[in-house]
Amino acid sequence: MRRSQCLMGLVGRPETFDRKLASDGEGGHMLPNLEVMMRPPDVFVRELFLEEGTRLKSISKRAKYQSKRQRAMIVLASATGMSAPEIARLMRTDETHVRKVIHAFNEEGFSSLDPDYRGGRPKKTTPAQRDRIVAVARARPDTQGVPLTRWSLSKLAAHLTSMDILLGEETLRQALIDAGLSHQRTRSWKWSPDPDFRAKAERVLSLYRQPPKDGPVVCFDEMGPVQLIPHHGSGWAPVRRCERLRATYSKKNGVRYLFGAYDVHADRLHGRLRSRKRATDVLGFFAQIRMRYDPRLRIHLVMDNLSTHKTPAVREWAEKANVELVFTPTYASFLNRIECHFWAINEFVVKNSDYSDWDMFARAMADHITYRNGPHRDQRLIQAERKLLIAG
Repeated sequence: MRRSQCLMGLVGRPETFDRKLASDGEGGHMLPNLEVMMRPPDVFVRELFLEEGTRLKSISKRAKYQSKRQRAMIVLASATGMSAPEIARLMRTDETHVRKVIHAFNEEGFSSLDPDYRGGRPKKTTPAQRDRIVAVARARPDTQGVPLTRWSLSKLAAHLTSMDILLGEETLRQALIDAGLSHQRTRSWKWSPDPDFRAKAERVLSLYRQPPKDGPVVCFDEMGPVQLIPHHGSGWAPVRRCERLRATYSKKNGVRYLFGAYDVHADRLHGRLRSRKRATDVLGFFAQIRMRYDPRLRIHLVMDNLSTHKTPAVREWAEKANVELVFTPTYASFLNRIECHFWAINEFVVKNSDYSDWDMFARAMADHITYRNGPHRDQRLIQAERKLLIAG
């Protein structure tokens, strides 16, 4: 009876395959026409370089399209070791989309994050001409006999005319956009000077992969500053009848910072609003984190290298309070897993809002965190336990 129950638990509808009978005298116990449920394998993004992680974090906050910001955050979440189901629940999307984004990034890189827009009439230029246009546009004018430090559309079109490539300024602009070029300001760059970059990164990721036996892993960071003004966002509305928020030029209510703590393996988020993020404020929030756990448990506290996080007072408190301070490498705060949850708070609490006072904002923040930590997460644990019981 128990054997038949186990076999019934293995039978599934989607994503199944048939176990075929043995042939040519092969031995073994083969069950004809038995369908076995296949569990989809976990998908993770490839190992990211420092500049890639920094660029993804910037895209997740500043990209023009919400879909691109979401895809960048999916890749960042995968880089911290989160599985596809966990990321899908965090981003309010489905697992198939998460896996497609990760596979596309592994194969194509940053170009896979861009929305794929199609349509339009056939191009008037040949592929060879477009390659030539891109090569000329990317080279400095003073290296091509033109006494300029940069191209404008009119000067670039005139120079291409001398090369028998006749294009209007708008057609030229579209050709450059299709090639992935845009008119941008120059920027500086920096590399992590941390000599222990690999060791620190591996320490953080190892805490994510395997829960320590002596206590929880908690990620801490600050989000903000947030102003008490209307924040534009997105939402469903009739075509060309979008919702409108009031305009204001008054900023009389100061700013607030969200102090957040995320228990990685318990999947619980905790947060408080503060008007400042001084070292004393940080130390006070650390004390709150400590009170949430048994004093005998050692807390592994993951955070970035902000100066207020590692003052002598903080280090002295950590030694007495049985807390290990685990710092991410310099300029690598994207390894802090709470960054992913701050993205969700910014998208679903801050944006598309107009709170009248800080108490209302704090209530909305608390309601979101309560919903995020709600019973539906415990229900998933119960379902997982039931599957283990059936398999046993």
